[in-house]
Amino acid sequence: MIEYRKAAHADIPVIIDMRIAYMEETHPDLTDDVIEEIRDRSKGYFREHLNRDCVVYLACDGENTVACVFFVLVNKPASPLFLTGKTGTLMNVFTKKEYRQKGIAKKLVSMVIEDGKKWDLSYIELRSTNDGYPLYKSLDFIEDKSIYMSMKLKLVE
Repeated sequence: MIEYRKAAHADIPVIIDMRIAYMEETHPDLTDDVIEEIRDRSKGYFREHLNRDCVVYLACDGENTVACVFFVLVNKPASPLFLTGKTGTLMNVFTKKEYRQKGIAKKLVSMVIEDGKKWDLSYIELRSTNDGYPLYKSLDFIEDKSIYMSMKLKLVE
């Protein structure tokens, strides 16, 4: 029986392990040094942000955490694109291989969507892998067509 819940501060080590597992799968060229830096930086991040502007949803099979979803809340001045000024970013949607295709990630993302409605978010955004795309389409996410081009300036190597 899978239990679905929001993570607590006591779950931070598990949250970090799940994040690293996700990154190792999506970025197989990561070095041990980079993984350790991510692990170290994540500890402080989650101590400060968990259940404030970052909510992590977990699926557990007994003592075994089998899936997670990270949700970062953003509050900014209102605009025509986000009238409430509140948006959310869905990230690190990860299910361990032996638990995939069982509806677990769909349940976790659905929990995020329900909370997003309660929090009066204008929208939830994400960047999807090819594997995740059908899940998000099934939950009515649409591709973001915009007059704006996505850009970034990398400040740290």
